[in-house]
Amino acid sequence: MIKINQLSHQIGKQQILHDITLSLPPAQVIALIGPNGAGKSTLFSVMARLQPLQTGSISFYVANEKRDIISCDARTLSTTVAMLSQENHVQGRLRVHELLMFGRYPYHQGRPTASDQQKVAEIIERFELQALANRFLSTLSGGQRQRVLIAMIVCQDTPYLLLDEPLNNLDMYHAGRLMRELRSLSHTEQKTVVIVLHDINQAAQFADTVVTMHDGQVMDVGSPAEVLTQETMKTLYNIEATVLTHAGRPVIVDTA
Repeated sequence: MIKINQLSHQIGKQQILHDITLSLPPAQVIALIGPNGAGKSTLFSVMARLQPLQTGSISFYVANEKRDIISCDARTLSTTVAMLSQENHVQGRLRVHELLMFGRYPYHQGRPTASDQQKVAEIIERFELQALANRFLSTLSGGQRQRVLIAMIVCQDTPYLLLDEPLNNLDMYHAGRLMRELRSLSHTEQKTVVIVLHDINQAAQFADTVVTMHDGQVMDVGSPAEVLTQETMKTLYNIEATVLTHAGRPVIVDTA
């Protein structure tokens, strides 16, 4: 479980997040949706301690142990939560398998073991990266690079994953493949996957819980069927949408 209590954040004089209190259930795919500027990426960066916590509290629970991001040491936090941000600038001439091994650093601390090698090999196969494993990152397309970065985060093998718009640059096959893998990680390995999505129908199809944000505030929390309504689309995006149902889940059609 993730517990966020009375979290506010400002950058300069601009208030980005306003008094957010939120409990996110464990072992689910949780989609954060909302328009540009809603505060989703800022919330993620504070949760991952990439930006300082200014007010409020954030805690991750692991086997009933509370890990507060203020008091948690860096190594423990790095084995608790992994984050993929929108801006990822990996420097150096690295091959794909070498980058994935960086995801294991919190465990091997620069001395990879056979277990680390096995985990990297497992993730390469799981994310269908065999043909790319020995290629340099500089030779990859945008979509290939995105898949590799996500695989590196999964290699970190944390109970919590924060993924900020991971479907960027992915085609329909790889977007669907990724979402299925994330759902499998959640449901079979009990990982909590919190993911910012702009593709509302991906959220509708794969999320267990949807959190809507607008102007730095949480507007609603619930199942896709509960949250993804015509009224929500109008409030968040100012669009007229038709909401259909397929296999018990909503399908959003922009009818403007």
